[in-house]
Parts: sequence; C-alpha cells; structure tokens
Amino acid sequence: MKRTCMLILILTLSSLACAQTARMAASQPPNTPQPAQSTSIPAPVPAEYRDMYNQLKAALEAVQSDYPAQNGPAPIFAAELSYANGNIGEGLLNPQVMTLVRTQLDSLYQMGVRGVVVAIKFPMVEPNFPHSADYLQFFKQVTAEVRQRNMKLLIESGALFSGTVFSPLQVDWSQYPTAAAFRDAEIHQLQTIAREIRPDYLQIANEPTTTAMLTKFVDTPNDYAAFVHKAVQSIPPQSDMLLGAGAGTWENQSYVTSLNSIAGLNFIDLHVYPLGRDGNMLRLAADLAEKARSAGKRVVISEAWLYKTETSTAYQANDFTSAIGQDVFSFWEPLDEKFIEDMTAVSRASGIEFQSFFWVREFYAYLDYDQYHDTPLDQINPVINRVSVANSRDNILSPLGQFYQNWISQQIK
Repeated sequence: MKRTCMLILILTLSSLACAQTARMAASQPPNTPQPAQSTSIPAPVPAEYRDMYNQLKAALEAVQSDYPAQNGPAPIFAAELSYANGNIGEGLLNPQVMTLVRTQLDSLYQMGVRGVVVAIKFPMVEPNFPHSADYLQFFKQVTAEVRQRNMKLLIESGALFSGTVFSPLQVDWSQYPTAAAFRDAEIHQLQTIAREIRPDYLQIANEPTTTAMLTKFVDTPNDYAAFVHKAVQSIPPQSDMLLGAGAGTWENQSYVTSLNSIAGLNFIDLHVYPLGRDGNMLRLAADLAEKARSAGKRVVISEAWLYKTETSTAYQANDFTSAIGQDVFSFWEPLDEKFIEDMTAVSRASGIEFQSFFWVREFYAYLDYDQYHDTPLDQINPVINRVSVANSRDNILSPLGQFYQNWISQQIK
C-alpha cells in the first residue's frame, strides 16, 4: 500500500502539463538530452536528515558489497511512462497530453531506456465506466507510440485510487457485491487489454494489500493465487504477450511464492521501494527472483525507487507519505544513483530481465532544500512536476538523468 500511492502524485501534473504542452511540437525530432544546467556537485545534507541519509547510504553500500560483480545479462532498462498513467483520469483525454507522451518517450529513448510501464487502472476501460471507449483509444494510441520506438511495453493493472487525493476519478466499489464479483470484473478488463492492447508484459495484479486498502476486498495469499490462476485461465494465450503477477517486497512473501506453481503464468513481478534494515528488502527481491526462476518463471521489476525512510526501525505502512514529500530534494541524488546501481546488480545476479524506475520526474529535476523545505506536500508536488515537464520538453536532464543515461550505456556494452 506504499508505493503505488506515489505514482499518482505525478499525475497531479495533468493540468499543469497541459498548460505547458501548447509550446511543444510533436513532429519535431528530439534533441540529444543535455545535462542539467545546475551543478553536479552534491548538495549538502541538511542536519535533520543526516542520520537517515547515513543509514540509507550504509544500507546501499552493504548491498553493493553483496553483489559486487556485474554477473549475468543486463536487464531491459525501463521507466514509468508517467504522463500516461490511468489515475490522471479525464486529463488523459486532453489532446495535448499525447504530445507530452511523445516527448517523454523520445527523451527516455535518447537516454537508452528500452521499456516503459503504463498503468491502466480498473475499471476505467470497462464498458460501463464513463469515457471507457475514449480511455481505451488513448491507451491504444500510447501503445502505437511505444511500438514505433521499438520499446517494450508492460501494462500494470490494479484498482483506481478512487476516494483519495491521488486521483479525481470516483468508483463506487459497493457495485461489486462480493470479492468474487470484483475479481471477475477485473478479469474482464484484463481480457479487453489482452485483446486490444497486446502488451509485451501484462501484469494481472500486484500489491494485493494496496488493493485491499482501496477497495476493502481483502485477499489472503491463497485467495490471491486463486484469482491469478483464474485470470491466467481466462485470458487466451498469445505468443507475443507474457502474463505475470506479483507483490511488493514489503508484503507477505507468500503473496509471491504462492504464484510460482501457477501453470501459464509467465513472470513474477516485484515492486521494490523501502530498503529495510541493512538493505534486506533488496536481498529479498533477489531471493524471490531466484525462487521464481527455479520454478520456471521469468522475473521483472515494474516499479522501483529509493524510499527516503529510516532503516534502523521496521518499515511502517504510513512511511510512504513522508518519503514522497522529501524525495524531491537534490541532496538525495547521490543515493538515488546508488539505488540504481544496486537494483541493476541485483537484477543481473538474479536473472531479472526487465527493471523499471518509478519517479521519472527526478531524471529531469530536483528542488533545492533551502528554498522549499517548508513547502507543504500538496504545493511542492506541482512545483517539481512543473519544472520536470519543462526540462523534459527541452531535453534537459538532471544529474540523476545524466547518470542513468551513462549507466545504461555502460551496462549494455
């Protein structure tokens, strides 16, 4: 229930982004991204964050010592296609948003990114949902843009963030009288996506505790496995589309391991955010990946980012709120680099074939702590989104974006 929340804050840029796009030329070929105009010298760590910073740094270095060699093939380096996330809602239907999507795809491609993640949230392409046909057409157009660039596409599913500050769309979950009815409707939407979109990777479900938080339909690991199994059986197999499901590393491991025996499920999908004590959640990702591969499954990481939370205490469900609010500051940038390095090392060592990083906006911009440290979360997100959109449009990378570009180049040699 932690990470998926983060995603929608990006989506508040829907209206902000649309205001920016009038100046974009969709047909204009992209320029090679350039480093950010600001200095690449790390910003000083504020006193109030030094302990947390040092804890995270030590945990990341501990993981690096466990995975020092770049063994195994490099994964497909991917990123969230944030301007096409379903939680934006009706903002997606503004024609200018497709210009943003093209611009983001071009910039990511220039960075070396060869895969993107697009979230089609339930029930937005179900026939009885308002504008469902328009949403489906939007996502088909996004898919065509991804295909034109010869990039891999992973479609994420999961419930809309209805009733939260993270999405304007509203869903009355009581229309589904039982958990079984809710799951059957989810499967129907997945069938539509499989038939109409045909992504390279179709994620049936992830973060079951997040779904429970939103909808109140709670699944045990056995319930979850039964739903995934039924979905696999209900979606006609296609040679060019892989089916998968998974969970976050902070959730009960059984949500993942219970999927390994499902015939027809092609891949296990992990979400990685909090480090945990000494980076143990990165090691857990490696362990879960190795178990999945031993069971004959492929493994992907469709979401990953470094949560800025204490590692000295157990991770708590509500930590994501503070993690989001402080993630935008430039003094974190060296740790974000280390996280990318660690995730890649884990992926290569564990045979993870596709890894996607979530907070794409930080590839284009950070904010200065001295200027914005007192700014509330609901105000700071529009600021970082606005700067990121402008830099993305102008092909200006932050130091982290420049690092990711160089890192990909080094890894795929």
